[in-house]
Amino acid sequence: MKIDGLFSSRSGDNALSGILLEGVRIVGTPPALFFWPEGLGYGGGQVGLWRMATETHVGQVRGRNEDCVFCDEALGIAIVADGMGGHAGGHVAARLAVDAWVAHLRARVAEGEIRERDVQVAVAEANRAVFSMASSDPGLRSMGTTLVAVCLRADGTLLTCHVGDSRIYRWRDEVLTCLTRDHSVLREQCDAGMISSPSRAGAALRGLLTRAVGVAATVVPDLTVSGIHEGDVYLLCSDGLTEMLPDAEIAEVLGALGANPRLAAEHLVDLANDRGGVDNISVVIVSSCTSGRLGAELG
Repeated sequence: MKIDGLFSSRSGDNALSGILLEGVRIVGTPPALFFWPEGLGYGGGQVGLWRMATETHVGQVRGRNEDCVFCDEALGIAIVADGMGGHAGGHVAARLAVDAWVAHLRARVAEGEIRERDVQVAVAEANRAVFSMASSDPGLRSMGTTLVAVCLRADGTLLTCHVGDSRIYRWRDEVLTCLTRDHSVLREQCDAGMISSPSRAGAALRGLLTRAVGVAATVVPDLTVSGIHEGDVYLLCSDGLTEMLPDAEIAEVLGALGANPRLAAEHLVDLANDRGGVDNISVVIVSSCTSGRLGAELG
């Protein structure tokens, strides 16, 4: 449903979902990541030793999982899409967006290194696929999805893109940083000083997005390019995780288990379910770790 240029993404969203805690440091946490000397290749060499894992769960309340996740270590790409649960076809939108985004970048990888423009076009293809289907099928009208994705390049840089309120986090040197900025009414009003505290946000603001894939003929994603450091751990997630777990707790899990993406992904989803699992929960963990304090012991 379109409301004054804003899009209602899903019912039951937590009012805290639009607030980012950037640069959360867990004081006293011992280093959890250790590496073999060969590490990652830079300066035109191939980025190596990346491990990825996905986990998605319907949660404890919803009747259907409207999230879609994908990762491919060989291609160096990962993506999470959270379909708009308040509309018919949220799961369709998420699947269409992921399929279109992956297909475009798979072709680009075959031709050479992925560029920023390639990622922009991939998002445009995802938007076109969702919007076209919604326009042709009355039963799917107004469906849409969030999208967060990363591309790891051979030159040692990371491309990120996002639309909506799903997020990308980076764990580096015992600091958790959110690399995305929610496209939400709550985020904008907090930034403008219109809301002094997230807990005081009215129910009408919950789940309102200012940008989403497939709800209009075009969409502009936020793109960033940053350097990859040996020891980085990246988390892509839907808001089904962040509305259940505070950033400090996410940081603790990545610090302890980030070296083992499978364990970290499973543990984060389990924790979100234990806290109530009010929405679908999806994560992708991308780690440059080859061993870790707990990752090696429990993997």
